[in-house]
Formats: sequence, C-alpha cells, structure tokens
Amino acid sequence: MSASRLPIAPVLPEKRFPFLRATLWAVVLEGLLFAVLMVWAHSQAKTVGLRRKPMAVHFVTLPKPPKPHPVVRPRPIPKPLPPKPRPIVHRRPVPLPTPVKKQPKPEPKAIVRPTPPPPPPSAAVVAQAVDRYAVMLRTRIQQGLVVPRRVAALRLSGMAVVAFELTPAGHLLWVRILHSSGIGAIDRAALAAVRDRSYPPFTKNMPHHATVFRVRVGLNDRRHRF
Repeated sequence: MSASRLPIAPVLPEKRFPFLRATLWAVVLEGLLFAVLMVWAHSQAKTVGLRRKPMAVHFVTLPKPPKPHPVVRPRPIPKPLPPKPRPIVHRRPVPLPTPVKKQPKPEPKAIVRPTPPPPPPSAAVVAQAVDRYAVMLRTRIQQGLVVPRRVAALRLSGMAVVAFELTPAGHLLWVRILHSSGIGAIDRAALAAVRDRSYPPFTKNMPHHATVFRVRVGLNDRRHRF
C-alpha cells in the first residue's frame, strides 16, 4: 500500500522570522535601558563631585638619611701580666772581723851587695893557659898512637898535623887531618888516637867556648909504642 502524499502548505513571509524580531526588540530595549542608566549615573557623579572640596597636594622633599656610622668595637683591655717572682737571695751571715794584732815593725835588713866578678884574664894569660892545655893534649894523643906492625917493621916515619875542636867540658866535636904525613897508615893512626882519648875540661883561665886545637902526631924515632 502506497503512502499518500499530503500537500505541503506554503510558509507565509510574515510568520518566517518571529524569533529574530523578538530578539532584535529585546536588544534595542536593553540598549536604551543601559543608555538611560549611564546618563543617570553620570549626572549623579557630577553632583557628588561638586559637593566635595578640592584636596591640596603638597610635595615635600625629604632629607637624605644620614650615613650609618661605622660600628667601632672597643678593644679588649689586655690583662695585666703577673709580677715576676723575685729571686730568693740567701744571705750568708757576715763574720765578725777578727781583731788584728799589731805586729812589731820588722827591722831593716842590711843590704847585701853582690861581690863583683873577678876581672877576665888578659890575653897573655889566656894564651899561656891554652898552650899548656895543648901540650897536655899532644902528650896524651901521642901516647895513644898505635901503628900497625908492618909499618914499624919497615922503619917508616912521618908526622901528621891533626886539627880538632873541644868544648869547655872536654867533649870532642870533630877531627880531621890538616897536613898529611904522606903515609896513609900513620894518618889513620893519628885520627884514631884523637877519637879514642878522653880530655879534661878547660882550666879557669881558658876561653868559655869551644876551641880548635892543632897537634902534630906521628912516627919520628923508636920511642913510639907498637
């Protein structure tokens, strides 16, 4: 069964926008109402403003704040040092002075003057003393001369001059042949005779220093010891 189609009625132009018209009228009314309210409020504000007194505003320049002063902290007061202990001094008791006995004045001693030394001997006295001492030396050295047997068997003879130095105490310092006898055996025997002998100290008139002596020693006759 087919549905029957009903005829659609055409929409009239007056009834097409009813809601739009109502909205426009509402907006117009609201605008009018808002304008009326604004005018009334403006008039109220003018009347109120005329009633109020005007306020005078004065600008005052404030002084600059002072600079903060630096905080000065007080220095700590140093504590006083304790006094140094005084050294303990042990005082010894002062002994009482002993009474001084008066001593008798010493008797002046007699001044003993040293006896002056004897005057030194003259040059002649010294020369005589040295000569006598030299003769004694020659005799002592000649007596100590020992010649080898073969030299004595040949009947040889010769004299050597021997020089030597003695101290005042009689000690021999050195000895040598001053003049040779020409025979070596006699010279050697003369040197040995001087070295092997002992000598007495100088006499009081002789020099007080070492002295050199010269003595002739050798073979001359058969009087020498072999």
